[in-house]
Amino acid sequence: MNLRFVVGLLSIITTVISFHAVPVLFASHKLVKDIRSSKELTESHSAEEVTNLAKKLITQCSSNQYILVNIPGLRLEDLRVSEKDNWPFLRKYLTMSSTVLGVPWCEDPIDLNYLEKYIIKTCKAETINVIHEDDEEVNEYIDTRVRVIKVELSELSGDSLAREGQIRRYDDLIRKILRKLPSPHYSIIMTSSKVVENHFTPHHIIEGHPERFQIFNDIFNDPSREFDVERNDRFHEVPPVFSAPRHTNDRYLANKKKDEIHFFDYELWKKNEQLIMTIVVMVLGIAFLKVTSIMKYVLGNFSRTGGDKKRD
Repeated sequence: MNLRFVVGLLSIITTVISFHAVPVLFASHKLVKDIRSSKELTESHSAEEVTNLAKKLITQCSSNQYILVNIPGLRLEDLRVSEKDNWPFLRKYLTMSSTVLGVPWCEDPIDLNYLEKYIIKTCKAETINVIHEDDEEVNEYIDTRVRVIKVELSELSGDSLAREGQIRRYDDLIRKILRKLPSPHYSIIMTSSKVVENHFTPHHIIEGHPERFQIFNDIFNDPSREFDVERNDRFHEVPPVFSAPRHTNDRYLANKKKDEIHFFDYELWKKNEQLIMTIVVMVLGIAFLKVTSIMKYVLGNFSRTGGDKKRD
């Protein structure tokens, strides 16, 4: 009887004790090594600790696009494995990512404006704002400058059916935005700017049911992610193709060189073989006539000189 009373009392205390927090999700298509928290992810983290993790993800500038997604009212329960059908596209991109990290409980919202400025300063980036939940706000581009795509979404509804519909729309919006990007090298930081109430849960229960208390436990805690492994090493940057310079001095000299006639050019001789043979025959003929004329002149002078000597 006493044992039942104690268990019941603990259950009541657990239900009554609550705290405020927001979930934070990190993902990078390319590997960013050593992105790990010094604390257990099942523990609550301060906003400063989570911001430092985000800065580690950003500092290497390994991504061409950084997507910062704010979904006010987002809670851990929305990101559990049991809710995977609401996030088909996000989960696909998370599975493809080389680095993923999920913090179920961040005590205060992280400052996405600060992270935006940090990316701009560190990676020489520029910002694209999505404030109307429309992918058309992201214009297609082909240059390689780093972009910060800041997505501000409406607060999630308290009604479960409406909430699911919103989440599916947001998931599809993320898909449309990512498909517009010229490079597959992206990083995603998704969180909420509004804290939500969470009930305290004993540590042994959390450890026994990670699928309930971890962000997409089947992806983030997959055994293959125990070590840092680059999953996307087949992707390579394609160097930009530039048109040949027009009307430049280098091009003029190159064309001039092509137009030059070289006496010992084999192709030139082969192309004009008949003309060259005709010229050679003419030159030999003229030379023969000249030699014959000279010989006649010499022989004529020699004959006259011999005749004059006989008369003397």
